Amino acid sequence: MPEINYSKKLRGWTLRDAADANQLLEVTCQLCRRTYRFFPRDLLKLTKNVSLDRLAGRFRCQLCDRREYMNLKVVQIWGAEIGKLPVRRLVKVTSVKKPIWEDGVL
Repeated sequence: MPEINYSKKLRGWTLRDAADANQLLEVTCQLCRRTYRFFPRDLLKLTKNVSLDRLAGRFRCQLCDRREYMNLKVVQIWGAEIGKLPVRRLVKVTSVKKPIWEDGVL
């Protein structure tokens, strides 16, 4: 029996499901081969509970500044990887105050 497409597997899996299963999200840029790992609970603070197949397009690579080549994979954490695997953690969320001006007549 043929393997199912990996993006179809991600379609039924949400951020909350991955957080409840204690999994990591591994986002890789296919252009420059840079890999970022995130905890789903950190991403839930930034966005709503979306399916994982839509989430890869929201990331942008910091090296090549591209969005089209991002690929998402769900990874199960094993005991040997604890303490050795680099993971990005959410420290704080800041909002930028940007004034918007409008020209008017007295």
